[in-house]
Amino acid sequence: MKFNYLPLRTVYHGKNATLELPGLLGELGINNPLIISSNSVSRTVFYSDFLADLQTGFSEFREITQHAPMEEIEHATEMMRNKGCDGIISIGGGSVQDAAKIVRYYYRHDAVQISIPTTLSAAEFSHSAGYSIGGEKSGIRDREITPQYVFLDPEAVVETPQRLWRTTGIRTLDHVIETMTSNFQSEPARIMALAALRKIIYNLGNDSLDARHECQLAAWYSYFEVFDSPFGLSHRIGRIIGAKWEIPHGVTSCITLPAVLSHYARTEPAPLALMAQALGMESTDIKALAKQFSASVASFIENLGLASTLSEYGITEKDFNYIAEKLGGPRDLAEKLLREML
Repeated sequence: MKFNYLPLRTVYHGKNATLELPGLLGELGINNPLIISSNSVSRTVFYSDFLADLQTGFSEFREITQHAPMEEIEHATEMMRNKGCDGIISIGGGSVQDAAKIVRYYYRHDAVQISIPTTLSAAEFSHSAGYSIGGEKSGIRDREITPQYVFLDPEAVVETPQRLWRTTGIRTLDHVIETMTSNFQSEPARIMALAALRKIIYNLGNDSLDARHECQLAAWYSYFEVFDSPFGLSHRIGRIIGAKWEIPHGVTSCITLPAVLSHYARTEPAPLALMAQALGMESTDIKALAKQFSASVASFIENLGLASTLSEYGITEKDFNYIAEKLGGPRDLAEKLLREML
């Protein structure tokens, strides 16, 4: 067994954590950061107040959209070059965080990235970054593009729309399950994933500041050992359908997770049984516990009003061939899962 640390330096967390950011910029000698965000985030009160308190010059690129289209990343890279920016502050969800990582990958690998997430995608804790070209999702993996500094400030997510917040919370749950099923033998992975599981289950339905902070911690813990945990079926299917049919990241997990969990309950019951026990479920039968956990997650998604299907986004059985080919692996399993998601 081995554990790989990613080059993340510091995580600041708690109410008003971002007030420490101007001091950090001074310590790092960053005088002209490029602030990468999205149009929606740049219209929030938090964003305006943040810029007013920044105490340094800066440049802004506010045009990143979902699934981080490569043409937007190229424009951000051009701005960083032309404006002589000496660091990056990424404020937004997973697409914004990934876009900033890709700018660093292609232009300034050594640039410091300070990440302020506004959703629960956990992209800020990862060494991988996704982007899209013509509806096709691609990605890069390089441990050196992991953001060096992360600020988990619940004040930064107060204005995140409830549905976006909660669907990306299901993404966190997806990360927990993928960690448990793909990296079950690692004790650090299990400890952090189970802590994340409890935090997200008990807090995602509550929009208080404290609950949102607990969810931020859950997102962090769910990706604690991301380097050693390969993508699972839910994430892989989500990447394919998300970019092609323009489905938000969090929503893809709401579609894929119930069907994938039902499959895991039959084929890999031990990790699911442990998660069931962490939530207080009881049984001497591992398979029964696994099925109970699978059903409870489906109910959790439904009770939050987040249940969704492929057909809601115009995906039909005619599209199964495309998805199955992109997914790879056993064709019959892919089609079975897709029918359940339909």
